[in-house]
Amino acid sequence: MPVYNADAYLAESIQSILNQTLVDFELIIIDDGSTDNTTQIVRSFSDIRIVLLRNEHDFIGSLNLGIKQAKGKYIARMDADDAMLPNRLQVQYDFMEQNQTIDVCGSWAEIFGDGDGLLRTPIEHKQIVAIMLLYNPMIHPSVIMRRSVLKYLRKPYKRDYPAAEDYKLWIDLAGKGARFANIPQVLLRYRQSPNQVTKIQNREMSLSSLKIRIKYAEQIMKQITGKDKYFLDFFDQLIGLLNKNLIDFYQMLNIVYQIYNK
Repeated sequence: MPVYNADAYLAESIQSILNQTLVDFELIIIDDGSTDNTTQIVRSFSDIRIVLLRNEHDFIGSLNLGIKQAKGKYIARMDADDAMLPNRLQVQYDFMEQNQTIDVCGSWAEIFGDGDGLLRTPIEHKQIVAIMLLYNPMIHPSVIMRRSVLKYLRKPYKRDYPAAEDYKLWIDLAGKGARFANIPQVLLRYRQSPNQVTKIQNREMSLSSLKIRIKYAEQIMKQITGKDKYFLDFFDQLIGLLNKNLIDFYQMLNIVYQIYNK
């Protein structure tokens, strides 16, 4: 759990982790150069499972530092302003133990704070990797993943995709053959607030996401044409329509998605 100036919600978030029904874990908290009371709040908890690391203000670096320091078979992500439901880790641990082919697993989430509602995500691997063409189908702070799957990547989180580094990670892992799932159960309370990255860095996230989708679409089209040469001409014509502004990029993505999803 990387933390940067989140003292308003940090204690609640930590307590939700320490209250888990599964008790055998380490909680790695990376203070990402905070200038508020983050360190004092973390040190106010005496639980021996907490490991506090300090890093200069560098969010991507802090994410990768946490991954590097993790010792467990599984790595679960968490954000400092969200809250786990008490059974989150147990449910996800059991799921991963029972589904050995799954490498990355998320869940549904309940929105709270400056909003309400339910975040539902695709459940099955095929649905997830297909819908990645259109949007990020994994709720980052709900994810658990096998530490072993990250060995394929020197640095899991990339600096070139600000505010969408998790989306890029899923695409990279999908390209390495990783398998995904989402548990259709609310295991996370996802806070909406004016200080969220998705609101503050909306433009950066949009540009990063667009760059990711362009590269992923190329990857998927190569995969499709590798199985059926018929689509070589089809995709050439599709790109021609795009270049002539007869369709826009998102229309093209939807067409590729419909083909891939079948």
